[in-house]
Amino acid sequence: MKKNFSALFLALIILIPGMGFAGISFDNLAINDDDTVLYTVTHDKPGVISYSALFSHKLSGTESITSSNLPDILTCYPEQLNSIGNGKFIQVRNRFGTAIYDFENESLNWIARTSVIPEKSFSLSPVIASPDGLYLVFMRKVSSSTGELIIQEVASRKYVILDKEVPYSYSELPVKWAADSKHFVYQKGNSIYFSTPDAMFKGLQVAEHCRRIGTGTIESVQWVNSDKLVFIDSDIIYLIDSREFATFGMYANYFPLGKILGRLWEKFSSKDMKFYVNSDASQIIIVKADSSVSYYELDTSGNALYVEPLSSFSHMSTLYNSYKIDVVWPKNSKPIFWVNSLTGAGASSGFLRNCSIFTFDSKNSLKELSSFGDTSLKVTVSNDGGYAAVPSANEVSVYTVGSWDMVAKIACSKIESICWRNTKELVVGNEDNVSVYNVETKKQKLLFLSSCKSAAWDSVTGQIIAKSKNDAKYSVYNPEKNTWVPFESAQPVKTEVQNENYRIYTAKAKNARYDNGIYVRCLTGKVNTFALYKETVQKTAPGRKIALVFDLLDSADGLNSVIELCHKYNIRPTYFINGEFIRRYPSDARKVALSGAEVGSLFYACVDLTDEFFTLSEDYIKNGLARNEDEYYQATKKELALLWHAPFYRSTKMIRDAGTSAGYSYIDFPVDYKSMDTKPGKTIESQIIPVTIGLSNPDSSETFAQKLELLINSLLDADYEIVPVSEL
Repeated sequence: MKKNFSALFLALIILIPGMGFAGISFDNLAINDDDTVLYTVTHDKPGVISYSALFSHKLSGTESITSSNLPDILTCYPEQLNSIGNGKFIQVRNRFGTAIYDFENESLNWIARTSVIPEKSFSLSPVIASPDGLYLVFMRKVSSSTGELIIQEVASRKYVILDKEVPYSYSELPVKWAADSKHFVYQKGNSIYFSTPDAMFKGLQVAEHCRRIGTGTIESVQWVNSDKLVFIDSDIIYLIDSREFATFGMYANYFPLGKILGRLWEKFSSKDMKFYVNSDASQIIIVKADSSVSYYELDTSGNALYVEPLSSFSHMSTLYNSYKIDVVWPKNSKPIFWVNSLTGAGASSGFLRNCSIFTFDSKNSLKELSSFGDTSLKVTVSNDGGYAAVPSANEVSVYTVGSWDMVAKIACSKIESICWRNTKELVVGNEDNVSVYNVETKKQKLLFLSSCKSAAWDSVTGQIIAKSKNDAKYSVYNPEKNTWVPFESAQPVKTEVQNENYRIYTAKAKNARYDNGIYVRCLTGKVNTFALYKETVQKTAPGRKIALVFDLLDSADGLNSVIELCHKYNIRPTYFINGEFIRRYPSDARKVALSGAEVGSLFYACVDLTDEFFTLSEDYIKNGLARNEDEYYQATKKELALLWHAPFYRSTKMIRDAGTSAGYSYIDFPVDYKSMDTKPGKTIESQIIPVTIGLSNPDSSETFAQKLELLINSLLDADYEIVPVSEL
């Protein structure tokens, strides 16, 4: 019997105490005669982007930093960028809070920020802005696995909770906007609803039960343009006019409304399928399991005919290694496919992550437009659909949609996020700065710095100057606008850590989450030494480790997502693999081997070795382990780690002893979780989280990857260090 323990541990880990490993450090200390201190804060922990933020703080007596005397944050890292207010503003989100850049006043202001240095993993959930930028939809976390779905009016900052309990996600929101921002649709439970934000915030919107479109998930609906919505119910494709919404909501519980565009050849499953339609609802793309693409013509006659294939080509071979496919379909253009994939066909080729852009050629066969290395970003189309910005690791290429002529190439340091301000201006956030670039005039303007490598005061002007990670020249800080401009004639003063009143230095922190702390020595009045951040001297328990264990039995479903998520969070997991998996999926076995993970044995056959009808001997166990070793080596040219467990964690003393005599260490986990002892002991059974690849709840609309990312973040936020089994 197969069992998936990820949901179990998502609840259990909250009950297990423990603190994590260090990862927050202070550097670049400087003080001037005015008792103002400069310093940087750097996070270097799994699950977070590592960068150094520049702070400024005016010392006063012997007072540590509190919520009533917060330091100034001088840099603003663009972990997420959104254009809002019809391009008048850019919203910037990072671990320290949310800031708004105002293009008219050329100023950056923090509208929400943390009162302390964030110590947890602090992965950001997405924000979806309405196309006109007047509304934001986001999720506020309320538990380890759930959150509130919220819409907020940008101007007034008023908000409405759309759903008080929605499965939390770090990658997707159950919301889709119409192109004119007059309507949006959202998922609540297993139903789809429409909403008119203007009426909602004026208190004029009808009750929610009258706005129900039908049963399904957010993947069951897609806007065609500002007026029409495509909804798939089972295998029937409907086209709904937004002017019919009021009537539709009243009768949706009794019978489907809307024009029928055709029938699919199989039932649409929003659990592993997505669809996209063009601007006149004449064509549809079906993406299945983020690995296959089907292209169909829709029936506009209303005769409910089956959709007609537009391509006779199989795209499985092209997209076999993909783990994420996004589709952008500009008006009057072929669709654009943004494909993230994993490759590693041979042990000598190395393990690669790749991003590619595809479209259909004249014969409706997929052709590759561009390909480049690892990036978590995707293609972004300008507001009018005229340009497509294609980000890679260190540059953004801008193409004219349709002809695919390159009109601009923006070179910069590592790109974190991009967004279009309007039809011509692209805002690019990289690890050094955030700038706006006009793709037609080719003019670029610095808005503010993202991070800081070094900082000081200018000897002539007395202003704060700083360099980012890859900058050769200084920029100067404008304290009135909280922005930076290039400063060619900068003359930094010599860095000092002592003035007439104070001496500052870094030393070991008592808090295990910090590598060090900033300490201030008072030199006048009452002699005293205090911590600038009192959190750094709060003693914490020693670190605790836990291992993520993935059992590869007889399915490779979800494996690409697992490999990618572990890479994203800098986690080295442990896989247990058996011979049947290797025989069925040799290329996937090579991916696992090349990913750098620890790989142990799951015996050769996927059978319950404790079955009463199964006669075993010590030699049988040894031979099964040896055969698995040989199969793995033949497929990957690498050796298995000498770790193993029986399939489904079902074993006897004889089985375990046989493996020990073959040189293996046995990894155990109690099948009956109610008998678990979470106290440290001689075994490591309470320190592993076993997850079976490909096993998921068919009644759940959440993907396996979403659940796994929740699990990883819950562990990191509970201060666990995730390590391979051999390091426990």
